[in-house]
Amino acid sequence: MIHPLADRNRRSFSLVEVVLAMGIVSFSVLATVGLLSVANDTNRRSREETFSAQLAANEFERIRSLSAANFPTSTYTPRFFDANLADLGTNNSANAVYQFSITIVPLNPPTPADYVFNAEIRYPANAPAANQNVALFTTLMNAPQP
Repeated sequence: MIHPLADRNRRSFSLVEVVLAMGIVSFSVLATVGLLSVANDTNRRSREETFSAQLAANEFERIRSLSAANFPTSTYTPRFFDANLADLGTNNSANAVYQFSITIVPLNPPTPADYVFNAEIRYPANAPAANQNVALFTTLMNAPQP
């Protein structure tokens, strides 16, 4: 029988190599776990911005579809929406996530029937103003002719 120490040609990993490999793997795993929270925050922000853009587009289309008698030209009552973009009306409730308000600016030239609609979406709606995110959207609309 040959003693294990007598075989000098056999190759294996030393303790230093094993510890170094474990350190590299541990660093990689910790870096990946650290990036998961950043990716989660980025995903949440992206989803909220997408919902805000969709909400603004839906409201602009709803306003465009109004008749001349119902078309807002100077005031617009802020509206509240939940996480599924369901309209909660003008009363803020505990379920409101988005607050949608519009400032209407009439344009005299080229015609008095042109308006700029500046939409502001704040979320979360029930948070203090300093903690809210704000998305701004603008569109030009022509008032329907009676």
